[in-house]
Amino acid sequence: MPWLRNEVLAAIAPETDPARSLIAGVVCGRSSELRAQPAGDLFSVTGTAHLIAVSGSHLAIVGFVIESALQKTRLSRGLQRGLLVLALAAYAVFTGASPSAVRACCMVAVTVVVNGAGRRRHGLSALFLTMTIFMLLRPTVLFEMGFQLSCASVFAILCFCPYATYALGELGVPSGVASILSVTLCSQLATLPVTIPAFGMFSLIAPLANAVIGPVISVLLASSVVLVPCSLVPLLRHGALVVPMAIARCALFFEQLFAAVPGASVSVPPDTPLVYVVPFSLVVLLVLWPRPSARPMAVGLLCLMLAAGVPYVYWDRCAPPSVTVLDVGQADAILVRQGGAVALVDCGLDARVVSALVRNNVHHIDAVFVTHWDEDHWGGLPDVLDRFSVGTIAVAADALGSAPAEVLNRPSVTYRQVARGDTVDIGAFRARVMWPFDTVDGEGNEDSLALLLSYAQEGKSLRMLLTGDAELDQECEFVQEVGDIDVLKLGHHGSKDSVDTDLLETLKPELSIASAGEGNRYGHPSDACIDAVSDAGGAFACTIERGDITVSPTAAGFAMRCQRP
Repeated sequence: MPWLRNEVLAAIAPETDPARSLIAGVVCGRSSELRAQPAGDLFSVTGTAHLIAVSGSHLAIVGFVIESALQKTRLSRGLQRGLLVLALAAYAVFTGASPSAVRACCMVAVTVVVNGAGRRRHGLSALFLTMTIFMLLRPTVLFEMGFQLSCASVFAILCFCPYATYALGELGVPSGVASILSVTLCSQLATLPVTIPAFGMFSLIAPLANAVIGPVISVLLASSVVLVPCSLVPLLRHGALVVPMAIARCALFFEQLFAAVPGASVSVPPDTPLVYVVPFSLVVLLVLWPRPSARPMAVGLLCLMLAAGVPYVYWDRCAPPSVTVLDVGQADAILVRQGGAVALVDCGLDARVVSALVRNNVHHIDAVFVTHWDEDHWGGLPDVLDRFSVGTIAVAADALGSAPAEVLNRPSVTYRQVARGDTVDIGAFRARVMWPFDTVDGEGNEDSLALLLSYAQEGKSLRMLLTGDAELDQECEFVQEVGDIDVLKLGHHGSKDSVDTDLLETLKPELSIASAGEGNRYGHPSDACIDAVSDAGGAFACTIERGDITVSPTAAGFAMRCQRP
């Protein structure tokens, strides 16, 4: 069977075109080429990735094609059923025998046996029998995400789909559309406890996208099952894929269309209790309100939309002025925002910066400043670019030439190089470049951008110095020009060379903040740094103990709020 799959994949050539890679994913269960292309991200954003994975819906379509062919023969009904099961088992093996495919195949086999014995079919019994067989053969399958997603979604569809279809019908949704929407809603909500901790994303456009794209993928699979094998015949190789290619391009068009909708998907904190509260609440609702009516449901949905939408709009357009040193481990990431303006100074080491931005209700980023190209300052930038709309990436003059390839040539991103004295407005904040004095390649700590943030509006003010990994040798060059500040973000994670008494006497910060990771091998923040801050009479805070540290301008100077007290 692997040799046949390889022959079919060679005929499809999925690496040459997104449409061909979609056909390979749908027909052969091979989606690596699709995931490697920008088109692969569209399915995640629109919540339609499950349409590619070989599952029960795939086997239902393939089974329909095979059964239609068998019915044209003179074989007995029992033999037709046996051949159908064998054909579906062969198809599951052909596509790689994923847990979802094998699970669906087992359920089909159980259903066929039950029907042949004259018994009433029962989906839940077939599901639990299949799950039992899986766990007896390989107990560790219980901890595999694919198995969890497959079983949770099928369980929800079997239990709650009729209820959801009825409720949507009461709201005036046509029956055919209601059936498709209910399947998507049930499976999406039931798998929240698995998908949110794993991916941190929730697709708002998924129900509509599935209603439109689902039928297209079904047509693609049905036509491809018949036509793709014809591509193995040399004379038919080119013509066999014409129809599947056209349908695949149609599916990709709709994927691009839905993915481009603002707010198509939102980031969700992986540890949010809502992943358990929402499914549980829906089960309670089913028990307490078995026959929902239109008007109360409409009012409830409106209230739910307002409850979700008002906070989103507030943080997206009306956020109060603040600077937050994010807790991203042994790395730097600083969030500056006011109103609808959002900037990020450095991006941490890895995807933890995305979680930090999500828990601080960030939905877009206007500008990212990369102080220099140490990985603990830019390593999370590719994840940020993948998850958020980013307007500009700013670096020190001439440092763009040393930028890692992962952050360059991003569509819709503007790249800017800033020099000493340049200013950038972030809402009512003004960021002024204080260092470096000359052009740099951005490779060393001494090349770090140092930004003086100033805020003065409606009687409130704040002056905060952000120093990247700069240390005393660099800081002494510009601190006289900076003068008195309110808050100092300590250089190089609070290393022993980041400050001394003379520097602190010049800056006079009331608060000094270090961004460091617990148990780091460098010993940051150093005792020498902490003692210097204490001797100068200022307060000290570190992300190790306090988590995210937020500073907000007030009429009396500033207020500090910490994630952990």
